[in-house]
Amino acid sequence: MAAAYPARFVALGDSITVGLGDGVTMGRERRHDAPARGFAARLVEWLGPPGAVEYTNLATTGATARAVRTRQLPVALTLAPQVATVVAGMNDVLKPSFDPLRLRQDLVWTVGRLRAQGATVVTATMPDPGRLLRLPGPLAGLLADRVEQLNAAVHATARTDPGVLVVDLARHPAVRRRSTFDVDRVHPGPYGHQLIAQAFAHRLAEAGVPPVSTPAWVGHPAPPESEVAAPGTLRHGYWLLSVGVPWLAGRCLPKGDPGPSGAENWPRSLPRRA
Repeated sequence: MAAAYPARFVALGDSITVGLGDGVTMGRERRHDAPARGFAARLVEWLGPPGAVEYTNLATTGATARAVRTRQLPVALTLAPQVATVVAGMNDVLKPSFDPLRLRQDLVWTVGRLRAQGATVVTATMPDPGRLLRLPGPLAGLLADRVEQLNAAVHATARTDPGVLVVDLARHPAVRRRSTFDVDRVHPGPYGHQLIAQAFAHRLAEAGVPPVSTPAWVGHPAPPESEVAAPGTLRHGYWLLSVGVPWLAGRCLPKGDPGPSGAENWPRSLPRRA
């Protein structure tokens, strides 16, 4: 690279990369103490001095791996980034027509095309949200199996290429803490987005793209579980019963399958997709 920092950084993916949970919650309230940002915007602060890195976020709420490949990737290639992040697949996991082979093909193709153009690509495994959601057994098992297949696809993108950097968020100790997540316990909250940005920056540093600066928010300890104002246990419980389980069952199960406890008859107040 001509500079000590990448001149162009492009982020591809779904609502995690959009920044849902960091400024706007899955409960749809806007947090007034912070603007909507997300891990990708926070990662820019590591990559170069203010204004030095050309940052483009192509992620869209609800994007599947196929949408990333067909809609976001062509735009990303025209931008010729030095660094790109690709975080996708959870929306595929939540589709009744989940196809692990197509998911793997889409992720491998997207990452491969970015690498062919010379970009260093950072991607990530995903934690199983069922660990915190306390879903009914059959739905929890279905979700865990699909997330495992998603993570296998992520690892496949880097199998023979050292320029593809995998951050193992699935095994990060913070994924067991409520303070890491938004009310849905699927999307990261502000602290979760900070942790993802930090993990991506450290992985890039290991690959020879060292951080230029340390953002001011780095080093703040995780708030104790007892001090988490949102999402609290009561609020999450209400969200889970009225929105979460019906939404997950409606998206994961084939049409006509009642799912756990007749979930097809439950309220269908749909939140934003991942």
